[in-house]
Amino acid sequence: MQYKIQQIGAQFSNQGISNLEKNLNSRADQGYKFHSVIQIQKTGCLGIGAPTVTYIAVFAKDE
Repeated sequence: MQYKIQQIGAQFSNQGISNLEKNLNSRADQGYKFHSVIQIQKTGCLGIGAPTVTYIAVFAKDE
């Protein structure tokens, strides 16, 4: 199994939702299936500063 990880952010406008839909369809066209969404914290520059919360999408493809 092969995986692809993509940061998708934490807030979406109407245009952002449309772009996410296009991105999911593009991954499907490449043979990837949506697997899950995971919430993560990204540290600031050089590991200092306030961390931010974001989400990543996980896609899987059978080899």
